[in-house]
Amino acid sequence: MLTATVDGDPAAIRATFERVERLWVAVCEGERCEHGSRPNRSSATLPDVTDTFLGQLTPTTVVRNGKVHAAGRRLADVIVYDWGFEYEGRHWEQRSFVLLDDGFQINQPVIFPPERQGWWYCDLVKVVDDGSVVTVDDLWIDVIVGPPDHPYRLLDLHEYAEAMESGALSAADAVDGLVRTQRFLDRRLNRRYDQAERTWLDFPSAEVEQLMNVRFPREWSIIDG
Repeated sequence: MLTATVDGDPAAIRATFERVERLWVAVCEGERCEHGSRPNRSSATLPDVTDTFLGQLTPTTVVRNGKVHAAGRRLADVIVYDWGFEYEGRHWEQRSFVLLDDGFQINQPVIFPPERQGWWYCDLVKVVDDGSVVTVDDLWIDVIVGPPDHPYRLLDLHEYAEAMESGALSAADAVDGLVRTQRFLDRRLNRRYDQAERTWLDFPSAEVEQLMNVRFPREWSIIDG
C-alpha cells in the first residue's frame, strides 16, 4: 500500500506521482486491474454528450511512459485518456490530456489534498504522433497551475539539466524542450503586466474543457516487459 501523503512541497508531489505510477504497474502485474476491467468503474458518473460531439472524436491509443496502453479520444490537437492506480488502500482513476501542439500533458491530480483539488499538474513530454497511436514520454520539467490569483510553479529544471549532462537528453531535444516550455508558458499562462482581469491567458484550453467530462469506453493495460 502506498501511504505517503501529498503536501505542498513540489519534490514530494512529484515523488508521490512517480511512486503511484510504479505501484499501479505492480498492481496490474498482479492482475488486479489488467485491461481496466476492475468492477464498479466510475465512468458511470460521467454525463452523456451528444452523438454529434462524439462523432468529432477520433479513437486514439496513448502509450504512457512506455508502461501503459490507454484508450483515448482526440479532438483537434488534444487527446483525452483515463488510467487507474491503487493509492492508500483504494482504487483511483485519473483523466489526463495530451496537448499535441504544446508538447505537454496535463491533469488535475485526484490525489491532491482537498485544498488543491482542481489544480493542474503539467508535464513537458516528448510526443510521437503516429495517428492512431500516440506515444508520450515524460521530460522532467513540470508546471503546477492553481487558481489565476496564485502564481504557477515551474519545477525540476535541475533534473532536466542532469539529463542533459548525462546524455539522457540530446542537445537538440533539450533545446526543443526548453523552447516548448517557454511557448507553453507564454501561450497559456503568462499575463501582460497591465492585464486587469486575473485569468490565465488560455488555460485550460476550450478543447480540454470540452473533454473534461466526456464519456467513452475506457480501457488501460500495462505493457509487458
